Amino acid sequence: MFRANRQKHCPMEERGAIVGQHLAGRTYDEISQSLKVSIKTVKRWVNRQRNEKHLNRRKQPGQKRKLDAAQRAELVKRINDAPFQNAAIVGREYGVNKNTIKKVWNDSGVKHRIAAKKPKLTPAQEEDRMGYALENLTRDWSNVIFSDEKTFVSDRHQRLHLYRPDNMRYNKRFIHETQRSGRISTGVWGWISKDGAGEMATIPGRFKSTGYIEILDEVLMPTVDISYGRFDEMIFMQDNCSIHTSKICKKWFANHPEMTLLVAPSNSPDLNPIEHVWSEITRDWKSIHPRTIENLQNQIQRNWELLRLRPEYFKNLYESMPRRLNAVIDANGGPTKY
Repeated sequence: MFRANRQKHCPMEERGAIVGQHLAGRTYDEISQSLKVSIKTVKRWVNRQRNEKHLNRRKQPGQKRKLDAAQRAELVKRINDAPFQNAAIVGREYGVNKNTIKKVWNDSGVKHRIAAKKPKLTPAQEEDRMGYALENLTRDWSNVIFSDEKTFVSDRHQRLHLYRPDNMRYNKRFIHETQRSGRISTGVWGWISKDGAGEMATIPGRFKSTGYIEILDEVLMPTVDISYGRFDEMIFMQDNCSIHTSKICKKWFANHPEMTLLVAPSNSPDLNPIEHVWSEITRDWKSIHPRTIENLQNQIQRNWELLRLRPEYFKNLYESMPRRLNAVIDANGGPTKY
């Protein structure tokens, strides 16, 4: 018996030929062999003609229905007003397939994307960022030491999907604003210079101002002395989190006049290139998930040491500072691509 390749639809001409040959007295098997269709297909269209007097395809349950102009306009307005939407859920509301919804949005110039994650900024923080960018636009960054704390976790955050126009990834309307995670696995502090990775230290337990001062005394000062001989020529950058701005930390800095302090605005990882170093450390982890804090710390330290072999990487980070500041100015203090 002939077994036809599965086809999506039987053309109208073929349906007519099936019925015509049947009326001429040919058997189902003969028609199947002649037209190279399955016996099931032959029976379907013979019965359709006999019982319903037509050869049209029936409308299938759940079959897509067309959207009229008003509905399409409504969908375009909807995605422009709220870009974080699920096409499948919206499709069920309109009784159409999710691909129909995606096509309407795509035709209007918005496409499916993964949202960029950026810290949520208040108006006051945006104003501070703008002032910082304008004030430091002409600064020579080659003698600035950047520092930061980082909490590393062994899993990755879920990505958020949305629909947006091309070249708008870092527009404020289309980013995924994040807040600091409370899922601490292990914390580290580190510093970098234009010449490369400085030193990194593990933060034991909860980080407090007293622990920060210990790091400044026991890690920062001696390792900078080894690298540059004197701190007089260097500028030390830190952000203005409460740990750094406590009374005892202010007193410590007052007792170290040889250190020039540069304070970055809050929630501004794009203005601190060491953030890219943290990302680079996790780049090669892939699916590796250390099951102990010790293993996680060892992997962080190993990747930090590997970065010492890439001085050009740090040079490029420092050369990006003017572009970062200009990007903040262009965004009126808002988030940037960095």
